[in-house]
Amino acid sequence: MRKIDWKDVGKRAAKTFAQAFIATISIEQVTSIADAESAKIVLGYMLIAGTSAGISAVWNMAAGYMQKDKEA
Repeated sequence: MRKIDWKDVGKRAAKTFAQAFIATISIEQVTSIADAESAKIVLGYMLIAGTSAGISAVWNMAAGYMQKDKEA
């Protein structure tokens, strides 16, 4: 049975979340949260970043799985 390094997958996903979130949001948008509508915008950016992190996690798991198949 193949063993997946979940710690590494988690680190990579967290890094991707941070990169995507920083890339889509500016400081001005965070500091200007005054109502529900502006909060929705920031939460939308967080959703994009979370989706990117999820895709990254799946990608890294699949890549690790495929690499272990080649080594065997």
